[in-house]
Amino acid sequence: MCGRFAAGDKTQAEMLEIVRGFLDMAVALDPDAPEPRGGYHIRPTNRIALVTRAGEGAMLTSANWQIAPPGGRPLINARIENSGFWRKAWEGGRCMIPALGYFEWSEVEGKKQPHFITVRRNAPVIFFAGFRSEDGQGCVILTRPPADQIAHIHNRMPVILSPEEVGDWLSGTMSREAAQAGLGTGWDGRFDYHRVAPLTNEADGEAVIEPYEPPQASFDF
Repeated sequence: MCGRFAAGDKTQAEMLEIVRGFLDMAVALDPDAPEPRGGYHIRPTNRIALVTRAGEGAMLTSANWQIAPPGGRPLINARIENSGFWRKAWEGGRCMIPALGYFEWSEVEGKKQPHFITVRRNAPVIFFAGFRSEDGQGCVILTRPPADQIAHIHNRMPVILSPEEVGDWLSGTMSREAAQAGLGTGWDGRFDYHRVAPLTNEADGEAVIEPYEPPQASFDF
């Protein structure tokens, strides 16, 4: 799963230029969208940046990181294997979410230890595949079984689009079946991950994603 991630501190204007470098289509900035929350510790319900299809081009906009289905519990992730529940989103709600990487927890010496996970790349950001709600106000991040390299940390990972996949995913050229079979699976061997300090609600800034070694227990002999 993906429950926290780092977005970085790019302005919307800077992000617009980055997105244009990835897509072979016109990309506009949504003038009516509220400013997304930047930073290095993004949490569910935060307003986040996302890219969605708009006519023959694409649009950089924002949405709350959460979708609340009628009568159901709020969702922040969507399993890529789940076709039925997200049928409409597969057909017309695809989006992608810019990020620097994400946080995941594993058990280390009986305690929950956060890790920061990203991929080695030349681009300034990565993009998670996602779904946008029909009203455009919410979004979720797609997840899939993890790559072998990081399977020891958690049994799910966000779908991280390769540069070759972003256009086909967003435009709908990539079929549901093709996406479920292989979308985001080409990063194995290129993950970077390390322990980070425990995350508090107030934690933010670049220090949040820096490597951290828990202090050694001291003994008084």
